[in-house]
Amino acid sequence: MSIILILLFLLLVILRIPLAIAIGSVTMLYIWMTDSLSLMGMVLDVFQSLDRFPLLAVPLFILAGQLMATGGVAKRILHLADEIGGNIKGSYAIVTIFSCVFFGGLSGSAPATVAAIGSLMIPAMIKQGYDAGFAAGVAACSGVLAVIIPPSNPMIVYALVGNTSVGQLFLAGFIPGLILSLGMSVPAYIVSRKNGWGGDRHRGTWKSIRKAALNAKWALLAPVIILGGIYTGVFTPTESAAVACLYSFIIGLWVHRDFNWRNVPTILRTAALPVASVMLLVTFATALGNALTMEGVPQRFADYIGQITDSPILTILIINVMLLAVGCFMDVLAAIIILTPLLYPIVEGFGISPVHFGIIMVINLGIGFVTPPFGSNLFIANQICGTRIQNVFIGAFPLILGMIVALLLITFVPWLTLVIPGLFYK
Repeated sequence: MSIILILLFLLLVILRIPLAIAIGSVTMLYIWMTDSLSLMGMVLDVFQSLDRFPLLAVPLFILAGQLMATGGVAKRILHLADEIGGNIKGSYAIVTIFSCVFFGGLSGSAPATVAAIGSLMIPAMIKQGYDAGFAAGVAACSGVLAVIIPPSNPMIVYALVGNTSVGQLFLAGFIPGLILSLGMSVPAYIVSRKNGWGGDRHRGTWKSIRKAALNAKWALLAPVIILGGIYTGVFTPTESAAVACLYSFIIGLWVHRDFNWRNVPTILRTAALPVASVMLLVTFATALGNALTMEGVPQRFADYIGQITDSPILTILIINVMLLAVGCFMDVLAAIIILTPLLYPIVEGFGISPVHFGIIMVINLGIGFVTPPFGSNLFIANQICGTRIQNVFIGAFPLILGMIVALLLITFVPWLTLVIPGLFYK
């Protein structure tokens, strides 16, 4: 039965059926073919998967990201970064990467970050002489940082499924996020310098940098308020998402004045579409995960891995390769819900922390945003620059290699992930 379920799911994905519908169809087929789970049981699973207070943070952070994007936050962050390093070869590529570090720390959504930063930086890079495919590839890869740098929607979902602290996961994401950004910056700089791209403007003066910093002060203050409030205990991660929405709304409407009351319905409608998609994925993925568990798939998979090898290094390498492959075909949130119960019992036997494994899983699946055939970041970046999707992937390829090198470092040096949570959680 489990083989039938998996093959049918893969067939629906290959046929480009929307992922939530594919997962729901497979689950309904399982109910029809077996007596293990009733229709009412599935309905209860769906309801209980949404009836969790921490899950409320996901739609709120999506809305906060949309408010930030509309409210001119990305534009001000980019201007500051350009003033600091706009004279260096390859600087626009590196500015794009580290701007996504800041903006990703506000939205928690990779596609939203690519749309916000890419719409500004891709045309700017092309104007400076960068190849269009490379410019789009840099923006697509940089968007992955939004799911690593806290707050992160996939981390929230992993915490719910894996019964792990959201706060610990957020803290654990800081150093891996910076390592990942450096892993992308090195090949971006090498390729840009080799081709002579960027660095055409004059170096910013202290006066111009100070002016840009003051102009971006409200954007730079946002992560301090959101994350500082969590770690000082002023509010929970879920409440921080509501604070982020309120802060973004006030800054965009009354401080920056980049939108007005007439724009609010459009902002809400734009944010509602990804929220609806996420909620459908969460509900049906939870039901399918329960169906696989009832079939005993997690235990059989663990036994199979145990027959292949008892080496922890080889085991984690196999899991990494599997997660990278899954990320090419499946949405990050759905993959986390389905695969966490499947994989964590295997790595737990080797003493791997659930927090460390959560970061490994999120990075692996996050790389799927920029790998064919369903790399959503690639398609968003391609829509902005208007080149061929193959050119975007070719441009992104050196940065993907840098991300994989960074992933291996994060995987096999757990201290990098656990040192900051260890300071706050004893």
